[in-house]
Formats: sequence, C-alpha cells, structure tokens
Amino acid sequence: MFCEAFNRSVRFLLLVLSVISLLSFEIKATTWNKDFKEYATLTGHKQGVIRAVFSPDGKYLSLSNRDFHVNIWDVSTGESHVMINGFNEWPGQVAYSPDSKLLLTTDYQKIKIWEVPSGKSYKIIEGVEAPFAVSPDGKYLAGKFKPFGGAYQLKLYSFPSGELKNNIDSVHKKMIRYVKWNADGSLFASSSDDGTLKLWDGKTGNPVKVLSTGKKVGLFKFSPDGKYVAAIVGEDPGSFFKPAEVIIWEVKTGNSIKKIEAFDKGLEALSFSPDGKYLVTGERGPKASFWNIPSGDLVKTFEGHKYWVSHASFSPDGKYLLTGTADEFILWDVATGGKIKSSIAAKQGLTSVVFSPDGKVIATTSTDNTVKLWKPLGK
Repeated sequence: MFCEAFNRSVRFLLLVLSVISLLSFEIKATTWNKDFKEYATLTGHKQGVIRAVFSPDGKYLSLSNRDFHVNIWDVSTGESHVMINGFNEWPGQVAYSPDSKLLLTTDYQKIKIWEVPSGKSYKIIEGVEAPFAVSPDGKYLAGKFKPFGGAYQLKLYSFPSGELKNNIDSVHKKMIRYVKWNADGSLFASSSDDGTLKLWDGKTGNPVKVLSTGKKVGLFKFSPDGKYVAAIVGEDPGSFFKPAEVIIWEVKTGNSIKKIEAFDKGLEALSFSPDGKYLVTGERGPKASFWNIPSGDLVKTFEGHKYWVSHASFSPDGKYLLTGTADEFILWDVATGGKIKSSIAAKQGLTSVVFSPDGKVIATTSTDNTVKLWKPLGK
C-alpha cells in the first residue's frame, strides 16, 4: 500500500516537473533579448522586395515583389516550397486566407488564388484588384476595382467560391488606398483620397457610416476590440515631408474623439497594441511615439534611429515593439522603453519588418533584393 501511494506521488511530481519544464521552455522561446541574429536569407529576387507576409499559422512566408513571381517559403528552414510564375504584372498585394490553406495574389484586374504549400492554382476572381482583404472568418473577400474610364468600385464576394455578393459602384470619387476588416468581421472599411473613410456591412456590403475629413485618408487600423478606428489623414502619398495628422473615431457612433496634430513632416506607420490600449506612430523623423487610447495623450517616445521611421508594429503579446528605417530595425522593450537591439538589415531600402504570428521570428525585406529571417539564438 505504501509503495503504491509512493509511486503515485512520484508520478505526480514528475508530471508537475514536466509541465513546469514545458512552460519554462515556452517562456524562453518567446523571450527576445540582445542575443538574436539572422538565421536565413531568402534569395532569388532581382527587382526589389516590397513586403513580407506570414501565413496565420506561421509556417510559411510569401512576398510582394517586382519579380513577376511569388514564392512560398518554409519559415522553419528558409527553403522555398514553390515558385509561382505566369503573372502579367508584379503582384502588388499578397495575402493568406485565415486558415493558411490559400494564398491570394493580384494580377491585372484579377485576384489569383493558390493552394498552400503546393502552389497549385485554385481559382481566379476577375474584376477585383488591390487593395483587397479577406474577412477574419474566411467567408468574404472585399476589394477595389476601377474599370477603364469608370468610377471607383468596391466588390464583396463569398470566399473562396468567388460568388459576387455586392457590386458597390461609385463608392469613392478618388483613389481607394486601403481596404480592411474589423476583428469580428462585422464591418470592412475603405479609405480614399476623396477625404472619406467609409464603413460597410461585412455580410451585405451595404453602407454603414461615412467618416469625412476634408483631407486625403491613407493608412488606417481598427482597434483589436473594434471600438475605434484610427487613420493617417492629410498625407499626400506622392509627396515627402507634408504635414499629416491622426484622427481617432468611435466606430459605434462615427464621432471623432481625438485629432493628433504632431507630424509636421508626415507619417509612415500606424499600429494598435494587441490590448488596444495604445497606438504607435512612425513619423518622417527618427522616432516612434506611443499614444493612449482613447484619450490620444502622448505616453512615451522611442528614439534612436538615424532616419525616419517607416515601420512600427507590436509583437503578438504586446511586450515588444519593432521599428524600421531605411536600413536598420530596432527591437524595443515596451514596458521600459529601452532598446533591446538594433541591426542593419539591408544595404538600402528596408521595405518591411514584421513579426511572425507567434512572435518567434522577424522577417525583413528590402529593395536590394534581400529577405532575411531573424530569431533568438538557439531557438
């Protein structure tokens, strides 16, 4: 009897120790410090890489580049699964479906859909182009279209069938810059040079609200809880050093609750923290700024770059901030505001720096045809 009880106690203790060991490993695996470096360089690009896109499950990486082809890369090994050719123009936007099973690419007034990771052609949806976005539940696709000589349109499709649900004609008077969904998929929005940010019903495509500014509306983001939407306003995409501001709206009422006017030279980056409590901006100057939501009060600044901050995003757990400039990126500790590490990622033209969905890998792209993957040493 004693031996049996003792054995049960030993087995329980070993189980507890195993769980603690696994938790310790997980914590260690997701902790970034100064000991991280490049572990893979993805080659074969000849005309400049614009942006890296991770699949939601973090297994694959694809690129928006000017090579008239798309690769599906294995993140764990840095090896190419397949190269997809046959484009009529460079794929200006690349995105994965929420379940990571499909890859979407643009190609002259159409979206081509591919199976992942085989790269086998799945479907072509005609009459829609970038910018586009797939709903978080993977059931709908919203995108822009402008026929020759016609007005700007938005189209809502069932996904992945490609069945047209709503053709919203004359939706904007000028260029549509971005199309994005909120977190629960109940709304999608479009920003335009016509001075408006428009909200649309996520299932029908019917209009919900028009947020007017009188100035060009560029990059915008919904807060993770869907209560707010923030946008860069006044920016001229074709001009450098033109004043811009950030406007924060309450989505439910459509009321503007804060206007941040602190960017005399313009803005490049905008991102909410995962908990929705902060907004980070990257301006055309050597710093990123942290703003409280919804008050819009300045909390702290992150300074240390030589050039303007063109990229700023949070790690999925909100503990770290990534900022990037023309050639380098810096990893920051959000709690302390301290610099963890800076690294030169490109000889010229760093075009994107992003965390993988699990926060364990950083990808950088540049116009010098360099794509690099980074992670903590030994991970």
